[in-house]
Amino acid sequence: MKCSTNYFEKGNELLSQKKYAEAVQCYEKDVKNGRSINRSKVMFNMGIAYNYLGKYKKAVKCYEEALKDKNYPSPYKALNNMGNSYYRLGQYNKALECYENALSFENNASQGNTWFNMGLIYNQLKQYDKAIKCYEKAMEDKNYISLPNIWNELTRAYNKINQVATKQMSLQKATG
Repeated sequence: MKCSTNYFEKGNELLSQKKYAEAVQCYEKDVKNGRSINRSKVMFNMGIAYNYLGKYKKAVKCYEEALKDKNYPSPYKALNNMGNSYYRLGQYNKALECYENALSFENNASQGNTWFNMGLIYNQLKQYDKAIKCYEKAMEDKNYISLPNIWNELTRAYNKINQVATKQMSLQKATG
């Protein structure tokens, strides 16, 4: 290959073919050559590949690198993906911070997805009222099309609230 841009393009092709390890190798070659004019895009795409490979810490590092470029066109995507990586690492507070930062961008075209992800975390933290609010916000986004997932998670959160309330009432009766 005659120039580093070809490694980027080849990496993108491999990424679309779900050949994640090979895509990472191409992106690494592109970065190593140091000639890439799309360094932030290379790092972002490498983060995606690492996520699919289950290498979430490496994915976070890639998203951090992409965000260092103040001209990166879609930082909310990198923040949302970084939040997903932190979620998979069980670092819920860091994930929430990423999602909140992603929501601060006016041009965030995937707010519904971000709100949904926050709801998942609040469910994990057993903060069901917050989870419900996040799912409701996700439903307000006309561009977000994953309504069956939202309805499933909303139902799950409401059921958990009812279970907690029932247990509290049983305890009050037993001790009262």
